[in-house]
Amino acid sequence: MESDSFFEARTCYEDGMHLCSEKDVDEDMKSVFSGRIDTANLKLAERNIHEAEFSYSRGDVTKAIEHLELVKTLSHDPDVREKADRLLSVYSVPDDDHDEPVAVSSCASCAGSSGGGCGDSAPSDDSLPLLEYYELLIQQLPVDQYQRYAELGEDFASAYLAASRDHHLEALSGYEKCSALLPGDIFWYETGKVLHRLGRDSESEQHLRRAVQLNGTNSLAWFNLALVLRENNQFQDAMSTIESMISMQILPEQALMLRADIFEVTGNHEAAINQYVDLLQTPYAHAAAEKLVVILAENGRHSDAAVIYTKYLKKSCH
Repeated sequence: MESDSFFEARTCYEDGMHLCSEKDVDEDMKSVFSGRIDTANLKLAERNIHEAEFSYSRGDVTKAIEHLELVKTLSHDPDVREKADRLLSVYSVPDDDHDEPVAVSSCASCAGSSGGGCGDSAPSDDSLPLLEYYELLIQQLPVDQYQRYAELGEDFASAYLAASRDHHLEALSGYEKCSALLPGDIFWYETGKVLHRLGRDSESEQHLRRAVQLNGTNSLAWFNLALVLRENNQFQDAMSTIESMISMQILPEQALMLRADIFEVTGNHEAAINQYVDLLQTPYAHAAAEKLVVILAENGRHSDAAVIYTKYLKKSCH
């Protein structure tokens, strides 16, 4: 702690706590370790806030947001979390200069983790003409979908912007009005996405399945179907969808991340660990390492967690 090696300090304190659970140790000792773990996490959170501010000052908005999202996983301190939320609201404009992998839980133009938000939502800018703002939004789409969306016309763009601003009913009405002019898979996918945000997940699943049936190469429809199934604890169906994606090489690395997540949430920790380890050799190494460090520590493999942290995460101050 004195040398500011907060992650390594936390690992040591967690080892101490683990030993306490195995022996008849005074509760005061457990309280000491628990307090020091909290302190180490708070220091890590504060460091990530500083790193976020530094990254933002250099114009690296994506990295700044990564640091702020880490803050919220590290500490429950209300002041630190409030500052992270405040900075996130300021830094929310995407950095188009960086083509980084899309996180599983925040896929560009996909269902949000809670059903109430979506990665394609962007800060509203009423000063931009409609089509310019639409162009800003669809630049976040996967390459295989961007060109298709660029050719869909002003009526669709208007409905798409309504969806991005969480004007759900207006978006559904707009999609319906121009449905005859849209590729079927895009119509069913976009309406399914809005239905998910409205909490109508049974209908959303049906729409997303229809989109996949109409166009088996629509990566957004496949991935969002897997997400909706996973979020509704339909793990077997989600796994089946993910395996299809992997076999067809549709967003394979994102699919693998989601498969590892399902392994983890269903208690198959060894399979989750093995999957995250495999992903360390991909562009998703950072995201996989973040998950891996946590699951290794939770399973008492603190030395392995420290190795992964040092190799993959140290520069990000997790």
